[in-house]
Amino acid sequence: MILGFLLKLARLVVQGVLNTIKNQVNMVLSAVTQPLQAIVSQVTNGAWKGDGAVRFVEEMQTQVLPALQNLGMGFTNTGSMITRAMDTIYRADTTASRIANGLGDLFGGIFH
Repeated sequence: MILGFLLKLARLVVQGVLNTIKNQVNMVLSAVTQPLQAIVSQVTNGAWKGDGAVRFVEEMQTQVLPALQNLGMGFTNTGSMITRAMDTIYRADTTASRIANGLGDLFGGIFH
């Protein structure tokens, strides 16, 4: 019973931490990505011309910006995996408690 309560409490704490981390990661990625996208837009609108400009835009669009998106998805996926692990632990505890209570009832019925 106490373990179940502690698991619920831990789950709430971990979920709060995960939400905070997710919000911070999104904020940082946005702070980095938006200026880069603005620069790419300026270059494609003629602020910089030539082969270097074309290569810059291409690299930003095919390498840098997708890498930043992948980084954000990595944090999201890690958070999801942690949440699933907590769910599994909680279900295992609930099942084990139910089995232990059933055995307690069985033995209690035998010895009374």
